[in-house]
Amino acid sequence: MLYGIFSDIHANLQALEAVLRSMDSRKVERRVCLGDIVGYGASPNECAALTKEHSDICLLGNHDNVALKRETYSDFNIYAKAAMEWTWKNINNQTKEYLKSRPFMAEEGHFTFVHSSPMSPADWFYVADLDGALEAFSYFKTPYCFIGHTHSPVIVAANNEDPYEEIPVISDGPLYRPAADEKVLINVGSVGQPRDRDNRACWCLVDSDCNWIEFVRVEYDIERAQYLMRKENLPLFLIERLMLGR
Repeated sequence: MLYGIFSDIHANLQALEAVLRSMDSRKVERRVCLGDIVGYGASPNECAALTKEHSDICLLGNHDNVALKRETYSDFNIYAKAAMEWTWKNINNQTKEYLKSRPFMAEEGHFTFVHSSPMSPADWFYVADLDGALEAFSYFKTPYCFIGHTHSPVIVAANNEDPYEEIPVISDGPLYRPAADEKVLINVGSVGQPRDRDNRACWCLVDSDCNWIEFVRVEYDIERAQYLMRKENLPLFLIERLMLGR
């Protein structure tokens, strides 16, 4: 079975629509969203409705949780705070109800799915370096774990029995074929706000037997997404970074 795994939409409708079209073209059979549907962008309700319609599994992200006012945004930067304040005023009840029902983590077959680190999903730890990745290996039992949160696609593969026994493999793709004795942590990147200096939307294609993992990059109408953000007076920093991919 072909899985399409995506994360960090951040209310960017144009990017999400492009990714869903890309998944259709690649014959994806099962879709998994790792969270952060809202935040930053100008189309939270549209993105929530589309994600609900097209996702077989959808998790909760930290921006989603803050949008529900279940936690504060004290650790957000000033731009993220401004966007969240706009989001609070503009998300509808259907979006809120959908986000409320999302779990922090899920497992299916050989796969674990979580927005941030599997170490403590509700604490939103960033897996931003090799030490953090190797630490995360202790907290998922399946051979493969898919995460988001940092907006940068990367794969870390290590010995299945002891991640510290051998030098791990680090790959930014686009294609990776895991060895039979590897345990693998995959950050699927971001649909709506990539931060790896590639402004194209990113999602992850994988077969259920995990013979290969592929990062798929998709062009989308960035200027339209920026126009909608300007129309809502969202922070210029957030608008400009879409074109820069960082």
